[in-house]
Amino acid sequence: MKNTYFSKIAQTIEPYQWEEGITEQMLRFDANTLPFPPKSVERFLNAMAKRCPINEYADPTYATLKKLIADYEQTDVSMITITNSGDEALDIIAKTFINPQDKFIVQPPTYEMFSIQCEMNGGKQIEVPLIPKTFAMDVNTLIETSKNVTAKLIFICNPNNPTGTTYPQAEIERILTESNCIVVVDEVYREFYGKSVVQLLTKYDNLVILRSFSKFAAMAGARIGYLISNPTINNKFDGIRLPMGVSYLSYKLAEYVLQFDKNWIVKQVQMIIRERERLTYELTKLGCITYPSQANFLLVDLGGRAQEICNKLRDNNILIRDRSTKKYLEGCVRITVRSPEENTKLIANLKQIL
Repeated sequence: MKNTYFSKIAQTIEPYQWEEGITEQMLRFDANTLPFPPKSVERFLNAMAKRCPINEYADPTYATLKKLIADYEQTDVSMITITNSGDEALDIIAKTFINPQDKFIVQPPTYEMFSIQCEMNGGKQIEVPLIPKTFAMDVNTLIETSKNVTAKLIFICNPNNPTGTTYPQAEIERILTESNCIVVVDEVYREFYGKSVVQLLTKYDNLVILRSFSKFAAMAGARIGYLISNPTINNKFDGIRLPMGVSYLSYKLAEYVLQFDKNWIVKQVQMIIRERERLTYELTKLGCITYPSQANFLLVDLGGRAQEICNKLRDNNILIRDRSTKKYLEGCVRITVRSPEENTKLIANLKQIL
């Protein structure tokens, strides 16, 4: 087929890279998911077995879910947009703000979908790298660059994926005040950090917060997320998003989780934080350079043995995320914090390999 049939974006883009041949028997330390499904899944499935109007379109406004999210986030329903995953939320952001050749700023190493979604919508990426080793934001350079290139968007991942680094509210407020950009703060891993900038939404009209049920609610397979922004931006998001783009089963399960599983979520987060500390200790004891993290994963520097160790773990049905060939992450892997039993098995395997 002639390459000219494809759009300019399609001519250059490559599929997102995932591990191949993944089976359900593998221990998934590679995807930042929680080790257990939501507690209310059984209650949800029992309710669906009695009545599941899957043949009909459901409420296109997601009114009940929006109210539950607003209560959970302590904000107003007029600020909530329901999306089919956090990645679709990024696509909606790009479609709302990016014209062809508009500049957006990312701070590598960070979540790659920021760039992918904006570039697919014609945006031009500008990099302001995080400070090496500490992975702190270079706030002065970030603000100066945003003005010099007349950027439209700045992305801040807090906690940052894949480093687990967090950024003080004062720095984010300074960027909101001085950059003249829409500032997107990805708070997908917020529960494992315990801090948010949601309260700043009433102070800054250029703030957008990205959230997902994949991590805090253990619903990665359901593909559902949401955006929080001022009502004016939210109205634009609602105009851009696909009508009824979230499946009935996904948003009903999200309702159940927020109605019945809040205490369960707290306990899961507490367990992950305890295990994060234990895993950090055990990895450090093995001689691994483990970076401080406020997320449900750890960035670990394995040096020149990173790929070898990943392959040997895979031979034992254990997957970790190899980032060792990525710029700014040379020699590093990302390891999800999972259940005590799973983490113990990982450590036992690493002891044999190292």
